[in-house]
Amino acid sequence: MRQRTGLVFSEARRSAFEAGIDRAMRRAKLTEPKLYLAHLDALPALLDDLVGEITVGETYFFREPRQFAFIRHEVVPALLSHRSRDHPLRIWSAGCATGEEPYTLAIVLREQGLAAAHVVATDLARTALSKARRAVYTRWSLRGAPDHIVRTHFEQEGSRFALAHAIRDAVDFRYLNLAEDTYPSLSTGIWGMDLILCRNVLIYFDAETVARVACRLIDSLSDEGWLLLGASDPPLGELAPCDVVVTDAGLAYRRRGRGTRSAAAPVATTPFLLSPLPEAGALPVATHAPAPVAPRQEERAGLAEAARSYAERDYERAAEQASRLVERDGSDPAPWIVLVRALANRGELEAAGRSCAAALDRHSTSAELAYLHAVLLAEAGRHADAVAAARRSLYLDRGLVVAHLALGGALARLGDTEGARRSARNARRLLAGMPPDAIVPGSDGEPASRLAEMAEVQLRLLKEAAA
Repeated sequence: MRQRTGLVFSEARRSAFEAGIDRAMRRAKLTEPKLYLAHLDALPALLDDLVGEITVGETYFFREPRQFAFIRHEVVPALLSHRSRDHPLRIWSAGCATGEEPYTLAIVLREQGLAAAHVVATDLARTALSKARRAVYTRWSLRGAPDHIVRTHFEQEGSRFALAHAIRDAVDFRYLNLAEDTYPSLSTGIWGMDLILCRNVLIYFDAETVARVACRLIDSLSDEGWLLLGASDPPLGELAPCDVVVTDAGLAYRRRGRGTRSAAAPVATTPFLLSPLPEAGALPVATHAPAPVAPRQEERAGLAEAARSYAERDYERAAEQASRLVERDGSDPAPWIVLVRALANRGELEAAGRSCAAALDRHSTSAELAYLHAVLLAEAGRHADAVAAARRSLYLDRGLVVAHLALGGALARLGDTEGARRSARNARRLLAGMPPDAIVPGSDGEPASRLAEMAEVQLRLLKEAAA
């Protein structure tokens, strides 16, 4: 369990751990531990079942109300003071279980007039994600919700309560293993978050894993972003480079050195998000990529330095270095790609969009830039345009796995379940032809095995949605 999920159990909890294994083995109709272990490796559903048994799935709507009051009265106003309401907030519920927490966030944001906010919810238990997608709850899950919330956002069906489609559609559920997967990463959708809730999750990790996850959570924040944990979670002040804020709702965490904005992004000749990409058929057919202009020694060194800063998650420095390179020349797409990714990871979506559009003016046949454009369009809620951009990327490079995943995500948001499943199957097929530990191009460091697992989970969720 530690190897596969990062979960650890102290001696005091060993008996509960053993009891959970015993119950899971009985449901699997297996009596030999070695045989059960082999089945866990081969059947992801069994691992899901075991994770559910050995973790406390205690969750309900508006749990820890002081934190939601803090979000409503302090966090959201502070975020909006740095941007317009046209810039959708990006929220992440990490370890979302059966969905009560991210749906509560969606309700809070909608009641503040922020229906366009993008809520991403992740968990490593596929069964929990399936239940979250269905969004049907008992009265027990609503014990913390005020009556007017239940009347406004739920429809009673016998003894159960179905969440309104407007709230369901505001949350994007994804598979993610906090202890194992790579993030921040555009391929997993975790980057530039304005608010992260990771409550009562870190208590299951050992100290080494907590420190690693803490750093990744902080790195996933936008410059003005906030991280909130549960009351039982360990404090992060000495584990990650962050500022600790004492609030009436407990400790909150922010990116250290926040508030410094990157150098201005180059201005595009075509404004970002105003003009859709041309149809794939309007592009020149190329049997191979155009030969890149050989960069000078100084430019190669500058690009290597910018890429190193990005890999070290110093996105401010990476953006500054890449911006200098593109302003000096701009004939190489590589620094443009670093610039767009660095700006996006800082939460500067408008600047990232302007840079991406400017880059595409210069490098219209770059599949990776078209893919990045698709991701940014999707973040702006322009899912039809995101589909067009992802298809353009795939027209240029049919083997770009991340573009297949981006296309599937955009199609799913448009309700095209079959098209989304087809894209996920294409990604799975391409990943099957790669070594499991091979880093997938354009994925920010994800190995093929992890993206393949994510594609499998997405296919399962889409199948259930279509049923």
